[in-house]
Amino acid sequence: MKKFNEDFIFSASTCAFQIEGGRNEGGREHSIWDKFTIENFYIPKEGEAAREINSIEVAADFYNRYKEDVKIMKHMGMNGFTYNMDWARIMPNSSGKPNEEGLKFYEDMFKELVENGIKPIPILYHWDTPLWLEEMGGASDRVFIEHFRQFVAIVFERLGKYTNIWYVNDENSTFTTSSYLQEYSPPLKNNKREFWSALHNLNLTGAICKKEFLKAKEAGFVNDDAILGIDHDWSPAVPYDANDKDDLEACKIFDQYHMNMFLDPNMLGEYPECFWKELKKDGVEDIVQDGDMELLKKYTLDLVGWNYYRPTIIAAPKRMKEDIDWFNEPGFFISDEAWIVYPKSERYTDWKWLIKPEYLVPGSKKLYERYKKPLMIIENGMGYFDKREDNVVKDSYRIDFLNEHILQVQKAIDEGVPFIGYSLWTYCDIFSPSGGYRKKYGLVGVDFEGETLDRYPKSSFYWYKDVITNKRSIEGEINYNKYFEEAKEDFKNNKEIWNK
Repeated sequence: MKKFNEDFIFSASTCAFQIEGGRNEGGREHSIWDKFTIENFYIPKEGEAAREINSIEVAADFYNRYKEDVKIMKHMGMNGFTYNMDWARIMPNSSGKPNEEGLKFYEDMFKELVENGIKPIPILYHWDTPLWLEEMGGASDRVFIEHFRQFVAIVFERLGKYTNIWYVNDENSTFTTSSYLQEYSPPLKNNKREFWSALHNLNLTGAICKKEFLKAKEAGFVNDDAILGIDHDWSPAVPYDANDKDDLEACKIFDQYHMNMFLDPNMLGEYPECFWKELKKDGVEDIVQDGDMELLKKYTLDLVGWNYYRPTIIAAPKRMKEDIDWFNEPGFFISDEAWIVYPKSERYTDWKWLIKPEYLVPGSKKLYERYKKPLMIIENGMGYFDKREDNVVKDSYRIDFLNEHILQVQKAIDEGVPFIGYSLWTYCDIFSPSGGYRKKYGLVGVDFEGETLDRYPKSSFYWYKDVITNKRSIEGEINYNKYFEEAKEDFKNNKEIWNK
């Protein structure tokens, strides 16, 4: 199998409200996630794979420790760092005037990355609406669009020179379904009209962002070769029974709703038929106003970011009448014609997430065949109850998971999919919306338990360092002990990098 190209991006991704902290520093004001975590604080019993809603006021304190973290990233060999930015830090009120301290933080952080050979890859919006904007109506109100335009115009003007890869939104599907249909995430709505409005408004922000991006290019704020994409968390449909026509049809329906409906507007400038069908069914056709579709058609985006954690096993509704002992309770999002099911025969993480890396290749082919744009994996990772041993973590399970997936990226490239990079989730342990600080994703540990927030390595850190150095996944038997010993030795002796 071929190695990755010399210019292939080896990155790690993270998100401001999950890592940054400093929520009350530098002129920043609250967002919907500040309000949500303060009002719904909950810590489950130890070892229970249940939702933890913890404080994000400090998180991993990246706001104050980013220079230390950039040094660690450089030590790993990363040449990219994907970062979901904090709108409320840059625009703390509705005046349209930026917070200079907030901009300075991002400018200083981007400079630090560039000076250490790491490309900043910003994502402009990841669920974290400023609270002042939510009080005006939030993502389900069209006021959101103009304030987003003001925000991105300022970001492009002030930060555009530091990178040539940008993303507009992250996981619009998870945000809209969990926040406007389920009351799982802020703003805790359960309203069909607001769901469809938020979905459409977010798609419009993609077009508005591209328009401002082109203006910024003309003004010389953004590099001529810069590209702007959208990041989507589609989990490809896999039939429960590949020989059953109803299960196969349910898969088609699932992908229409979960891939096409969220990507077509910004990649093709149009909605699939299922979108219009649902608007008519729910009596909300008026949310699409004159000029909206023309705007989407004119300002399509340049690349697809893909968050691939797992596929989704899909069954036809008839399965719900059958007496099947599922691993987890079946359910559906948006359309009840496609049910998500959990066969006991499959592999799952501690958090009941399916493990099937082999579907990354057909999924990426489907994305490329439909949109004809380059791809980048923006999130791929494994949450786990890590155990610290000799000051480090021996996370062979994470190495297996990530190595299997990066191997699939290599296979996809060999089969013609133009991947430009791979960004795992995540650089260091952070706050997880589904697992708080107990659900560990990082290649770098953070001492949340001891409250020092000191960083320490995991075996997977040295696995990724190896992958980056050799520009390929590890083939054959993996020497987990080698990486574990490297972690212990490096932590003990490399005082320039690790806390003591």
